[in-house]
Amino acid sequence: MVHLFKPIIKPVTVTLFGVIGVGTAFASSDCDEKLLTFEDWRDWQQITQKPVKSVGHSNNWVGIFVNELANETYRNAGALYPVCAKIVKPIYDDADGKSVRKLTIMVKMPDGFDAQNGNWWYATSDPSGSRVVPKRRRADCISCHEQAAKTDYLFSEDVLEAEGK
Repeated sequence: MVHLFKPIIKPVTVTLFGVIGVGTAFASSDCDEKLLTFEDWRDWQQITQKPVKSVGHSNNWVGIFVNELANETYRNAGALYPVCAKIVKPIYDDADGKSVRKLTIMVKMPDGFDAQNGNWWYATSDPSGSRVVPKRRRADCISCHEQAAKTDYLFSEDVLEAEGK
């Protein structure tokens, strides 16, 4: 399947304290909710080595996968995720994690998207990541995730502790 709307990494030159370097940046348009894709979620960094129970997801078994932008911040229980950081939680049928029922998704959007709630975009999808149903500012997602405001609305500290990391 051809991905027509993959995020594009744009090279930029950065000058910081007189040092010049080349890095990457993501333009706000790269996180346009109409262009977001998740078919490659299985190729992302896997945070959980086995499914964990998630009280906030109806006590279902979940896994946690993060894209490259979210990886370091998540693993360090960071306080601020970069724009375009993506987190996918597959909801499994049981503890063995072999059958995915659906995906829950969070994407860090540019400032001003929903500043009151950390600028996070919420969605669900079929297991392939191709049939995304945006939830935008879904009240039940927000009411749970606001409890983790100190780690940018993600329960990374709890997950890392459960994983023994």
